[in-house]
Formats: sequence, C-alpha cells, structure tokens
Amino acid sequence: MITAYGLLREAAAELDHVMRHSLKRSGLQMAMFELLLRLARSHGEKQRLTSLARELTVTTGGITRLVDRAENLGLVRREPCPDDARGSFAVLTEEGKRRLREALPDHLLEIDSLWMSQLADEREVVLGKLRRVRDNARRWPNGRPSLGPIAPERI
Repeated sequence: MITAYGLLREAAAELDHVMRHSLKRSGLQMAMFELLLRLARSHGEKQRLTSLARELTVTTGGITRLVDRAENLGLVRREPCPDDARGSFAVLTEEGKRRLREALPDHLLEIDSLWMSQLADEREVVLGKLRRVRDNARRWPNGRPSLGPIAPERI
C-alpha cells in the first residue's frame, strides 16, 4: 500500500517537473496555466475564487494573489458574485484565451507522450479510478476520521 502511494507521488512529481519546464517555453507558469485552463473548461468561462482555490489546491490567499497577477496581465477579470457580496468570480478574457491556445498544443503533446500513451487501452479505467480516489479524498478535507491504527500488514 505504501509503495503504491509512493509511486503515485513520484510519478506526479516527475510529470509536474517536466510540465513546468515545458510551460516555461510558452511564457506561462504552471499555476497561471492551470488557472486559465480551469476557467476555459468552466461554464461561462468563469468560476468562484473559492472553488478555484480548492481545485488548484491553494489557499484562499494564494488564489487571490494568483488572480491578481492574472488580472494585471489582462488574462482574467473579476466579476462580483450576485448572491454573495463578499464573493467574486474570475472570468477568462480574450487575452487569457489567446495565451492558453498558444500554450496548449505543446502541453497536450507532452501529456500524451509522457502519460496518456502509457495507459493504452486502460485509459478510461485508470481515469475512472483516479476520479474515485479524488472524490473519496474530498469527502475528508481535514484527513480521515479517527478509525484507529492501521494494521501493519496493510502497509
């Protein structure tokens, strides 16, 4: 069990390293690219900052700073949330779409060669299992409830 988790983390770290280096060629940092991608894939090309923070695994302060930088670059704009006076949406701008379109082709090639090509006919099964793991982990945002110690043979 611990080996599987370790391999998952190592694979993710290696992919992240390669992708960060690859995205530098496009002039976008990974966090900015991820922000633009999440917005592009969202309904209306906008999303609440709190939702973006959870999806990008950053703090609310971190998402505020990221959106501030993106806004200063003209990649996103803020819109007030109509049902929450304190909340706001980040909205993808035309410039943000253009920068994403420029970065995406190389990024997709790298994803395919480093990740998707390794899955072959197991792609849908693996993606389904990863979604289940993600969704299960989201049920316990502060860690698993106290269920007692884990038996050594399960490690």
